[in-house]
Amino acid sequence: MSGNLFIPKTFQSDATSLRTSPVSPQPVSAPKVDKAGALLQKILHYILIGLATLLPVFFIPGLPASLNFDKAFLALAAGLSVVSVLCLTALRSNKFATVIPMALVLFWGVVVAAVVSALLSGDVQDAFRGQVFEPLTAGFLALMALTMTIPLVLQKSKVMSLRVVSGFVAAVAAVVLYSIVRIFFGAGFLSLGSFGAVTSSPIGGFNDLAILSALSIIIGLITLLLLPLRKGLQIAIFILTILATFLMAMVNFFYLWIVVGFFGLLLLVYILSRNTLFPGTGEADSTVPPLLTIATAFVCVVSVVFIFAGEFVGTQISNATGVSYLEVRPSAAATIDIAKSVYQEDILLGIGPNRFADAWSLYKDRSINETLFWSVDFTAGYSFMLTLFITLGVLGTTLLIAFQGWFLYLGYRMLLKSQNTDPFWNYFGVVTFVGAVFLWGMSYVYVPNATTLLLTALFTGLTFVAYQALVPQAIKVLPLVTTRSRGFALMTVSIIAIVGSVSILFSVGKQYAAQATFTRAQTADSIERFDQQLQAATILFPDDTFIGLRAQARLAQLQEIAAIAEPTEQDQERFVALAEEAIILAQGALSLDPSNPDLHAVLGGVYSILAVAGLADAEARATATYGDAQFRDPLNPSYSLMKAYMAVRLNDLGRAREEISAALALKQNYTEALFLLSQLDIQEGNTDAAIATTRQIITLEPNNPTRYYQLGILLNAANDQGGAIAAFEAAIARDTNFANARYLLALTYVQVGRPEDALRELRIVEESNPDNAELRDVIAQIQSTGTVAVPQSSALEPSVTEGSPTQANGEGVTAEEAPDTDLISPVNTPPSNSEQSSTVAPPTSSSDTE
Repeated sequence: MSGNLFIPKTFQSDATSLRTSPVSPQPVSAPKVDKAGALLQKILHYILIGLATLLPVFFIPGLPASLNFDKAFLALAAGLSVVSVLCLTALRSNKFATVIPMALVLFWGVVVAAVVSALLSGDVQDAFRGQVFEPLTAGFLALMALTMTIPLVLQKSKVMSLRVVSGFVAAVAAVVLYSIVRIFFGAGFLSLGSFGAVTSSPIGGFNDLAILSALSIIIGLITLLLLPLRKGLQIAIFILTILATFLMAMVNFFYLWIVVGFFGLLLLVYILSRNTLFPGTGEADSTVPPLLTIATAFVCVVSVVFIFAGEFVGTQISNATGVSYLEVRPSAAATIDIAKSVYQEDILLGIGPNRFADAWSLYKDRSINETLFWSVDFTAGYSFMLTLFITLGVLGTTLLIAFQGWFLYLGYRMLLKSQNTDPFWNYFGVVTFVGAVFLWGMSYVYVPNATTLLLTALFTGLTFVAYQALVPQAIKVLPLVTTRSRGFALMTVSIIAIVGSVSILFSVGKQYAAQATFTRAQTADSIERFDQQLQAATILFPDDTFIGLRAQARLAQLQEIAAIAEPTEQDQERFVALAEEAIILAQGALSLDPSNPDLHAVLGGVYSILAVAGLADAEARATATYGDAQFRDPLNPSYSLMKAYMAVRLNDLGRAREEISAALALKQNYTEALFLLSQLDIQEGNTDAAIATTRQIITLEPNNPTRYYQLGILLNAANDQGGAIAAFEAAIARDTNFANARYLLALTYVQVGRPEDALRELRIVEESNPDNAELRDVIAQIQSTGTVAVPQSSALEPSVTEGSPTQANGEGVTAEEAPDTDLISPVNTPPSNSEQSSTVAPPTSSSDTE
């Protein structure tokens, strides 16, 4: 059999012409064949094929920086390589023929608006590049624009354009198969040292995997409809469609079911009615592959099931596979409220690229403090587009909407108004345009990761390639060299572009190396080694996070020395040296990012220790610095608690109570503040009065677990262990994830001779505190002796930390259960809960009968 297996039969008769079709940017050629120019053009084509194929699968083992950074660096290297090779190609040409779509010009306008907004944001480095080249930075938007532009080198090249789409589909198919295999064999199977959970893959998180699975379904169905493929390829596409649908079922992303279901229904109606609705147009002449009808019907049926019964079916699948995944983000209403507040401050340019977390800290609804998400710094809002509306302001928003509107008009002209009947370019135009519209549409309901966004830009650029072929009147001829002076100018511009490309790649490479060094630092076995790694990272790329963590390490060492009862002269000298270093480092970090409240808190912590040590003016500086942090994060109660701890250590208990009250005013169920308040009551001998007050509060807040927690601490101090156990159990009944209540309940069980019950509770606590050495020691003591040295009641801080939503680097925030607030919405359809919630009765004990 002759011909290429991977080229549709319709085009195999013209295989030679496909390989020799002119490409663009295509110089107006001289009669003589330019072998060097042809070689350069082939290099450009294969860079594009490599980018489309590698984007879904590329990663550096161990993820030394982050998966998003890996993808961004790959795209940047490919884009700048195209720019450099294109400059060399231009030096051998006197004219270029290309298209310059208005949509592309408008998106570059968005980049210009983002750059201006970044320059005026007050945090230029984070706005331009961030720590790991985050997708919401101005630099990443410029990378998207570059990725959108470079496909123009494929103009009129059918074979190369087909290979780009084929490479992408093959890569997505490989990841889909890889993910399904790991679902059945477990996270340890083929983790490749990078993917510790089955919900992660080379594409990224589960939701991005589902988006690209849906895209592969759409492309596959269009391909089966428009291309006359051999049976083997039809079967391969059919299998990919079934597997991709299974993955979507695992993820259960509601909006994806709507899109895929609507597309499948539309296609199914067309297949069933084409003979009657399109007679004599040639549409009904070709035979519809049976596998297309089966695959389309299957997708429609599954989509309908999940649209109307997603909770139930999703729960059954989760129970059967043992895989559960729930990503959460600020709700649309909460994000719009943030936008309103930002626009009151700067409506034209917004708060600045990559600064949604700052906007969230400043303007979030205070009721969020009563939920698990009170301390989560969301880096994006409800969706990518809504987040850009906040960070780029009206200027960037207007340009972005204009870009998308013009892109839709371009697709209308290309697919409905074009007179070109070439079957390949019509297929290529449909696939790339529908794929780009789908991906841009998902950016309105989700925050895609770097992989998905870069593929969105790539498909947009490929649509421009199809537009050039289907609307040839849009081609512009750009004269390059007409005179010697112009030739010299072109040489100068080319040299500058090549040198600039190398410089940019080198600079971003240093940032990547710095982040990799930072990742290694987090596994250091000592503070000294940790500091050395951070210093090396800072030399490569001066990020405020690296410097701030060095200051925080000094703060930890200061706290260790301050805890020494009788420090030596050497300890005192080291204390002074560490304090000086900590202040210099914290101030240095603040000079890079004065808007970061965490850096102000670190500096305030240093001044607080110095104040306890008796240094004049340190207390006032600590208070002022904590105030600076509170100004930038006004709803965070932790800064008031920090001032309360300082006041306790300075023996100013009245002021400590004032600060605790301020913290509880911001967050009524603040466990750490209630714990400290209880310790103060115990120290001052006010236990009985505090118990009575707490009981009165419980009658007003009968379902507040933290008040039962506070009551348990006080009852235990009053030697009413039975009442304390009842109170702690009531707290856990209202919040099963209340780690501190379980911990103190376990210690109380030990006091009354119930070690087995204590171990049961501590094992649960250990799941959320796997690295807590004190907790491991307590468990070991109970296992060996049945008793434990109960911590003194004078301890100021809880011994374990509460569980909180997981905030992955660049992959969103995940939670164990659906949010209990309208301010946070789930991305995936939460599984149904068979257990009906009910009001839990308050505890009873011997003291409750009084």
